[in-house]
Amino acid sequence: QGSKQLLNNYPVYITSKQWDEAVNSSKKDGRRLLRYLIRFVFTTDELKYSCGLGKRKRSVQSGETGPERRPLDPVKVTCLREFIRMHCTSNPDWWMPSEEQINKVFSDAVGHARQGRAVGTFLHNGHSYYEGTEHPASQDEVFNRGMQDGSGD
Repeated sequence: QGSKQLLNNYPVYITSKQWDEAVNSSKKDGRRLLRYLIRFVFTTDELKYSCGLGKRKRSVQSGETGPERRPLDPVKVTCLREFIRMHCTSNPDWWMPSEEQINKVFSDAVGHARQGRAVGTFLHNGHSYYEGTEHPASQDEVFNRGMQDGSGD
């Protein structure tokens, strides 16, 4: 197996197998590569219970209880940002994402991790969601497809 350290001065590692998967699946797109790396470097829970990059202050009126959301580990975030820039600079055939796009990939990853949880609670909170709809299955497919299609291209 072996692990690969992303950047020398950061304690961030992924396995060689994960690296191969990320590179082979990314089609030379820095955003895609970042998306894979985020998934490998952060656990689902880290993503789900974080407030993303912690830049935007959210009002606490959603009434969500639970642990205080903390920003994603800044060391990992910085490492991934630098790594993507470095990788795309040293491989000119790769597409280099902008700062905004890099930020969006992070916040999307957090959103997806949370939605994984939200769907479960959404359907079991005592309301029959499908009351009065004719085709629950097709409704459901549309709903899930819209959420899981993270291609963003």
